Amino acid sequence: MSLLYTESREDIDQRLFLGTLEKGFAVLQAFCNNPRPMTMAQVATAAGMNKSAVQRILYTLRSMGLLIHDNRTKQYRLAPRTLDLGNAYLRGNPAIESTFPFLLEANKKVRETVNLTELVDTDIMYISRVHSRDVLSSYVTIGQRFPAFATAPGRAILAHLPEDERNALLDRSGFTALTPRTRVTRPEIDAAIAEVHELGVAIAREETVLGDISIAAAILGPDGLPLAAINVAAPAARWPDAKMQEEIVPVVQDTARRLSKIFVQQHWV
Repeated sequence: MSLLYTESREDIDQRLFLGTLEKGFAVLQAFCNNPRPMTMAQVATAAGMNKSAVQRILYTLRSMGLLIHDNRTKQYRLAPRTLDLGNAYLRGNPAIESTFPFLLEANKKVRETVNLTELVDTDIMYISRVHSRDVLSSYVTIGQRFPAFATAPGRAILAHLPEDERNALLDRSGFTALTPRTRVTRPEIDAAIAEVHELGVAIAREETVLGDISIAAAILGPDGLPLAAINVAAPAARWPDAKMQEEIVPVVQDTARRLSKIFVQQHWV
């Protein structure tokens, strides 16, 4: 099972830890990692569990309305009810509502898509965004994740982590290329992260999606540690380096500075 933990596995108090709940979540996580209908055997393989345990979990989740079973194909898929938890997070996160006007303002200045992202283990997750009018910006949805090492917001966050924490995160990362232009060797990634302090922003040109450029800056707490990141995503052809440096970079930097103050003032740190 490949699960995310908020603390080291060795630090978990086994007297309080519910292994059954962990297994149930592992099955749900299997559908997140493999967003397609699956048979019981496929779920067992994806979750790294035996079929007997998976059968009981699938039945329970189906009975709770979290999974849908197709009697014809014998496949399971996530039910609409699973959206409830994600929507509850979005509604209950005060940072999303309060930062949205800043994203909207940045969007109006550069007329491109502006995103708010958070670090989730080795990935960055999109939690808020303002679309540009360009239909090419629709490939990313709220809740979508990309490897932090391959993205501008991920590198912006990584650059401000303590060195040992950053190295541990990169050691857990699988350096798989998302496009032919993704930097995947450790020296390349280390150099890209070092560029953040040199340039004041992280820039990824066609490394996550071909044809796109992303410019990001970290939102920092009072201790200088990263809390989130803001980035502008735009068609690379529309933004040669000189124009991007002149028009987008200042907006990203200014928005990140202002959001850093908001996070501190609202006690989200």
